[in-house]
Amino acid sequence: MGFGFNLIGFPILILTTIGLLIYFFASKKKIALKILGAIWGLIILVFISVVISDYYRAPIKLTKSEIIGDYHIDTNFFTGTNAKWQYEHYKFTITPTDSIYFFVTNKDTIKKIFKGKLKYSSGSPDLWSIQFDTTYHVIKYPPTLYRGHNKFYYVFKSDIYGNMFFRKVKN
Repeated sequence: MGFGFNLIGFPILILTTIGLLIYFFASKKKIALKILGAIWGLIILVFISVVISDYYRAPIKLTKSEIIGDYHIDTNFFTGTNAKWQYEHYKFTITPTDSIYFFVTNKDTIKKIFKGKLKYSSGSPDLWSIQFDTTYHVIKYPPTLYRGHNKFYYVFKSDIYGNMFFRKVKN
């Protein structure tokens, strides 16, 4: 529970509980116990639902082996001819040897390959930057990782196209 509940709600809950117990022992009316049970049952139910929802909202923790693979433009973010064109012209692969191969293609034909090395941050392996010998507008800036509960994607900022969304392809 948050700070507001601890500061205001918890003292009110304790005082209400003490007051209802005193009322029950003084009057012997079972309605006081029913109200007390309903209040605490509701508090326990809210606590359980918060714990469960926190579990399902937490982003996945990636390992290096989960990052390795082939990535293509995700056309679910933006549909239409531009997304389809980007899908047919850009993809990249991350290898187990910390290399990245960025492909500029024309559908199935590879026109250019940019080879680079990944430099991982000192923290988790999902944070990395690319070290290329040459520059290209898509790989000019480090990618940004976005994680959900069970999936992730990278966004590359391009000076020409804006944001380009890459998602790992299931092998």
